[in-house]
Amino acid sequence: MIKNLCLIAVFSLGVFLEPAIAANAPEPTACNIVTGADAQTFVGGPLDVKESAKVPTADGASSYKSVCSYLGRGENFRDMLTASRVLDITLHFLDTADETAKIYENSFEQYRQRVNSPDLPFTNATITPINDFGDKAFLLEAVTDTKTNYKSALIVFYKGKVAGSVAAWNKPHSSVETTKTVLKYILSKLP
Repeated sequence: MIKNLCLIAVFSLGVFLEPAIAANAPEPTACNIVTGADAQTFVGGPLDVKESAKVPTADGASSYKSVCSYLGRGENFRDMLTASRVLDITLHFLDTADETAKIYENSFEQYRQRVNSPDLPFTNATITPINDFGDKAFLLEAVTDTKTNYKSALIVFYKGKVAGSVAAWNKPHSSVETTKTVLKYILSKLP
């Protein structure tokens, strides 16, 4: 009888503690979804990192933006487009899927309007909708390093209550394939 009561008590503690532990779990950020070790797997290493972990937004009570940028060690964060190795992630964690859809649509329209602007630091840009990357996504590909004619890729996406963008490359390997691989990894970590 006492043994059964002890088992019930232990089981009850587990039932009550599990939600408390989950409630205390840290909110996701770009750099804890794709860690430094993950980034080195995707684009090689060693890497330097620059992070804005959790910046509140006006989009809702619990909404925030998280940015994580990995760059080849010693390369210049101010001139990322010509860096040999880059993994740049921006994630918007919003209160509703409608808000993320709006961010996505606004981004798509802004990129579409600006893609041929002479003021941009890249040339030969194309925008292509792509499937199987969250609820909706598009690929922006452009020559970002005019010395080598290397094409960099950026994928803008949304899935549920998370919207964002990912750019990744390890020259001379395909930026499109690297970026897709990183985004699939990120999407697998999102709710």
